[in-house]
Amino acid sequence: MKYGSIPAGGLGLRLQPIGFSKELAPVARRAVIEYLIERMLLAGVDKIFINTAEDKSDLIRYLAGKSVYKNNLIFMVRERKGLLDGIVQPEQFLRPEDELYFGLPDTIWYPKDAFSQLDRYPAELVLGLFDTGTPEKFDSVVVDKQNKINSIEVKVAKPKTKWTWAMGKLTVRAARLLREYEAQLGDKPLFGDAMHLYAQDYPSYAVELADSHCIDIGVPDDYDRADAFVKQYDK
Repeated sequence: MKYGSIPAGGLGLRLQPIGFSKELAPVARRAVIEYLIERMLLAGVDKIFINTAEDKSDLIRYLAGKSVYKNNLIFMVRERKGLLDGIVQPEQFLRPEDELYFGLPDTIWYPKDAFSQLDRYPAELVLGLFDTGTPEKFDSVVVDKQNKINSIEVKVAKPKTKWTWAMGKLTVRAARLLREYEAQLGDKPLFGDAMHLYAQDYPSYAVELADSHCIDIGVPDDYDRADAFVKQYDK
């Protein structure tokens, strides 16, 4: 079965002070996290795990009580442990063959049906790639002619490619293996580094999404232009 998994436990320090959780930042009259929820539902995902922290009570109250998507959401409140844990946390309740569709709650991307482009690949880890114009700020992904992942570089000064991931899907089986790779990475493991190690051992793919656009509202300058971004591409 398909499930969604959204890591929503971050402090959003780059965007503060805004006085509330960054996932609730309004963009074109919607909480920014709702754009990702909408896209997961379009992909046929019915139940979405919101993986958050105890001090994000405003986010939980809004999504559980006021969001139009409240009936599709399952909340997991946990100790804050980083992005990888925030994405793969639901694996403990699911079967190995179940799939987790994931993305970042402070990004908005188009086309809305981009998840469907990942479904053409039977691999247990598939990423959706976007050209943000600033690959050095994100995880850049190098692929071969068949879209198989060669490498993933995390925030390097001169990345080998302009393409960075902003969403993807993986099986629960792959999620459990990512935890094992994470354990090899020392005190501060990064999700991109764990995926890189996984992709060296198991066939993994990434799709350079055609006619795609992506914005990360995590810093004030990008947040300031988010409304215009949605107005331009939300068709």
